[in-house]
Amino acid sequence: MAYMMSAAFPVRPGKEDRVRNFEKELAPHRAEWDRLCREAGDFKFFSVTLQETPMGNLMIQSFVFNDPTKVRQVFTSSAHDSWWTEWVKDVTGLDITGPNVPQPPMPAFVWQG
Repeated sequence: MAYMMSAAFPVRPGKEDRVRNFEKELAPHRAEWDRLCREAGDFKFFSVTLQETPMGNLMIQSFVFNDPTKVRQVFTSSAHDSWWTEWVKDVTGLDITGPNVPQPPMPAFVWQG
């Protein structure tokens, strides 16, 4: 059984191009990204989408994976992890390495068809 998850994060003003160019920025880290995705629940799909709205722009991350218990919870000092955590912090303002990272609430309504 596969699991799907999506999460929306605010995009800091002026950082929209970093979201649009995510694939280009990921390119130098792609081999490590792919390895970590295999180890972290065997990701089958991952997307980063920019949703522009009058109330502020959002980065929507969606992914499909096999085992939610294997999704990485801790970041290391590797080049990949440093790049990823700094990218997220620059784009959203969220420091995902800190001890008090807010956990997103579980959705109140989920539909899968």
